Amino acid sequence: FGEIALLSGKPRQATVKAVGRVSCLVLTRDAFTRLCGNLFEILRRNMSTYSTMELPDEAPEEKVVEEKVEEKEEEPEPEPEKVPEKPRAAGRARRSQVFVEPVVLDDDWVPPSFDKTDDERERLSGYIANTALLSYLDTKAKETVISAFDKKSFSSGDDIIKQGDDGDYYYILDSGHTDVFIRKPADSPEIKVFEYNSGGAFGELALLHGEPRLATVRATEDCITWALDRDTFRKIMMQTGQKDMNERTQFLTKVPLLDELTHFERFRIAEAMMIREFQDGEVIVKEGQTGDEFFIIQSGDCHCFKSTLKF
Repeated sequence: FGEIALLSGKPRQATVKAVGRVSCLVLTRDAFTRLCGNLFEILRRNMSTYSTMELPDEAPEEKVVEEKVEEKEEEPEPEPEKVPEKPRAAGRARRSQVFVEPVVLDDDWVPPSFDKTDDERERLSGYIANTALLSYLDTKAKETVISAFDKKSFSSGDDIIKQGDDGDYYYILDSGHTDVFIRKPADSPEIKVFEYNSGGAFGELALLHGEPRLATVRATEDCITWALDRDTFRKIMMQTGQKDMNERTQFLTKVPLLDELTHFERFRIAEAMMIREFQDGEVIVKEGQTGDEFFIIQSGDCHCFKSTLKF
């Protein structure tokens, strides 16, 4: 709904409210124009669909500011002076390159799902909302990731991760306490630099880059953690990304306004759409207000209301 906002600055024709929790894909008029060009011309190609809509006779003209430039004879550019290279500092080691193997996603791959109580899922959801790595996930991807976390227990004194080891798991601490130590250089004594309590998350570089552990995280008391391995995380991101893009492009094919767009143009629009969530009773668009956003309901229900005149 709201596609007319992509075509003109006319006021909203109705009020739309969320019924329960609603997730929407949102596209702004500016993003649409940047990706697909002039909205007015797209509407002209679908005039039969929007025959009742009032349009100006011509598309608005863009103002062009001309600048007077004096012509000058071109002078040859001087050759840049050669800057002598600085000698490399002795004994300074280059950072080792990290190569992450490509993800191979089989068509029949199903993400793992480990049993959890409702309270555990709720706690994990709260932890994820406060992490920089996973907080951006949409509702579907977040639920899949929560299911894929596996519970792992550690005793006091155990190293949950160890500096220099290959990174394979990302951890969220559910209960207990840990200290974080680093050695710089590697053969020097350990130095405590940080500590984690319930809700603390560590090991994210394992998911992103596969880099060796940069620190040691040691349990100072019995700990319960939630662990997510790199391969599962990357496959979930790939799978949910592919499904999400397919769903978005399929939604867009049902919008009459976009009939004239190519598949590639629809794909670009799908990429540009943002996810926005609304709570029960929240107003998504309001009648009479100027609209500049187009919405697709991803999950949930909405009710539409329109004012009527009383005599």
